Amino acid sequence: MLDKLIGAQIKRVKWDFIEIELNGKTYTLNSEEDNGGCCGFAKVDTIVYYEEGSKRNPIITNIEYEDTADEDDEKDSMRITFYGESAPLVSVESEAGSGSGWQYGACVTLVCKALDIEEVMASW
Repeated sequence: MLDKLIGAQIKRVKWDFIEIELNGKTYTLNSEEDNGGCCGFAKVDTIVYYEEGSKRNPIITNIEYEDTADEDDEKDSMRITFYGESAPLVSVESEAGSGSGWQYGACVTLVCKALDIEEVMASW
């Protein structure tokens, strides 16, 4: 679903959003965390591998998904990495679970309504 971002330029990255430019328009991908009920938890960490504001304005050339969930940990997790040329630009790591191991509906989603993107990264 995120393949439509290939060719977009990454403009700004914060812990809860990624701002891109695609076909001359600016879009924002928001990270949404829903802890679900009871003792559920959801979190997202964004790692930036380039210097923001640099003259080298990175372009997304590849997107890779890595399922980092460990069934023994009773949680769900995923990493999505956006690549430019041959180097990573941004990595978004998500995790959803609960202290009890029961599934309470915790969820992490990457959303951009304008581009019709709603990518569930982790749910428990």
